[in-house]
Amino acid sequence: MSIEKYKLLEKKISGRTTDKRNLEVEDLMVAAVSILIEKDNPDFPIYMIKRANEGKHALEWAFPGGKVEKIDNDLEDTATRETNEEIGVLESDFSLWGELDPVMTLGTGWIIQPFVGEITKNSKININKEEVEELAKIPLFDLLEKQNKRYVSFTKEDERIDSRAYAYEDKLIWGASARMIIQLSELLKD
Repeated sequence: MSIEKYKLLEKKISGRTTDKRNLEVEDLMVAAVSILIEKDNPDFPIYMIKRANEGKHALEWAFPGGKVEKIDNDLEDTATRETNEEIGVLESDFSLWGELDPVMTLGTGWIIQPFVGEITKNSKININKEEVEELAKIPLFDLLEKQNKRYVSFTKEDERIDSRAYAYEDKLIWGASARMIIQLSELLKD
C-alpha cells in the first residue's frame, strides 16, 4: 500500500507550483527546504534534520534547507544548495518533483517554500556539524498515522501559540515542518 501512496504523492506534486505572492512580504525572511523521500526503501522515509544548537530554531526537527542567497537563481536552487550544504548529498542523488504551499514560522519571521522530491537509498550523506546535529530517516506513511498526531502549545511574549505536531519515537516535529507534513497528508486524502 505504501508504494501506491508514494506514487500518488509523486503524481500530485510533480510539476506543482504555488502562488509566490506570500513570499514577497517585506518583513519576512525567505527560505526553501527539500522534503526528500527515499524512493527505493519500502518504508519511504523522509529525511529530517535536527538543527544545531544555535539560532532561533536551534535543536528543532526540520527539513534540509535554509535562507535565500544572492547566488541562487530561484527557490529551487536555494533548496538544492542548502540540502547539499547541510547533509552533503550530491545533487545527482536527488530530484525535486514540485512545490507545496509556502509556510510561515510561528513568530520568528520566516516564510518557507517547501519542495518535495526523491532521493536514492544509497546516497552518500556527509552532515555539516555546524548546522546539523542529527539526521533521521522517518517512515513517512507511518508518521502520518493517527497515533503520531499531537498538539503543542507555548508562550511567546505573553501570547499563547498552538501548533499541530507529530511525534515519532523520541522526535517531536511541530511548527512549520509539521504544517508541511500536514500538506502531504492532505494531498493523499484528495
